[in-house]
Amino acid sequence: MDTGLLKELTDILNKESDIYETFLKLSNNKTDLIVSGNVSELENIVKIEQSLIIKIAKLEDKREKIVESLSTVLGKNPKEITISELTLCIGQEEAAELKECQEKLLNSINSLKAKNELNSKLIKNSLEYIDFSINMMTSVGTVTNSYGSSGNADEVKKRNLFDVKL
Repeated sequence: MDTGLLKELTDILNKESDIYETFLKLSNNKTDLIVSGNVSELENIVKIEQSLIIKIAKLEDKREKIVESLSTVLGKNPKEITISELTLCIGQEEAAELKECQEKLLNSINSLKAKNELNSKLIKNSLEYIDFSINMMTSVGTVTNSYGSSGNADEVKKRNLFDVKL
């Protein structure tokens, strides 16, 4: 087994894990910014995240090429090979290092997923509050308590604060 390829693979997985940790820190900051309503700073974080996504994509390309080379050596289909399967075919030391990378990466991704779900709920709640507020402002009516010429009560006239509902 080519230990150089395994070393490259663990390096890439560690780099990806570091980037996901950075995503997690940014996501924690986003939670605070969403709660405080600081949209301009939120936009800055989104720009940083976009640059990190590009880095992850480049690392994924490299990882796929390495996995393809490793699968050729092992005589397996590159699309079917997993880290768990790979650890069965390599030495104990390399397998332990690869397993550690896998766990670190999975922990980072799962933490990030949980944080993103929280942020998504916060944004949804904010949007619902904004929608509720707009509906309250646009449906304010004035009760006249008077009768029209037909003898029926006058219709409630709606007072709109905005020309257009968004």
